[in-house]
Amino acid sequence: MGPGGRYGLRGPGDVGTVTGISGTTLTLRTENGTETVDTSSSTTYVKERQTISFSDIKVNDVVRVVPVRSSTSSTSPPPTPGTGTVDAQRIMVVEPALAGRVQSVTTGSSGDTITVVGPEGQLLTVTTSGTTRYYRGRTQVTASAVTTGARIVAQGSRTGLKTLSADLVVVMPNRPPVPPAGGTAASAAA
Repeated sequence: MGPGGRYGLRGPGDVGTVTGISGTTLTLRTENGTETVDTSSSTTYVKERQTISFSDIKVNDVVRVVPVRSSTSSTSPPPTPGTGTVDAQRIMVVEPALAGRVQSVTTGSSGDTITVVGPEGQLLTVTTSGTTRYYRGRTQVTASAVTTGARIVAQGSRTGLKTLSADLVVVMPNRPPVPPAGGTAASAAA
């Protein structure tokens, strides 16, 4: 599973942009149309691995909605994705993200500047601050875990097409070396 699978871009439920909030109901613009999302006291809300409340969701937020499964049949499918009305079991705010391999880390007085080589080879810039949180998997770590060659996913606020101010940086597990054609993993690591 790639970074998107763990950090809100893929998974169960529908993704859409909040276009309206009325009482405890959200209206989403999705790839397939318009979806109405009803919430209840049992709906849970998450943003950047932190529990939030309904009132923290704003118009223009991108969210993933995991629907309540029908109680009439445990095998019945969820509602048609991206259309109609859905009762929400869980809503996750999907933050803008940049991902790739760390090329360099420059330490500054108010935070670090991390230069990342993105999936298409483009250089991306991630800035951090004293409030940025760092994880390796599910374990909270410090900024020192971000080293040259590490693969990261940074979430926060876009400050440009290829720049992001990070609230959260996740250091991804190391990938095993890919063996050359006809070789072994041991020969690739040598």
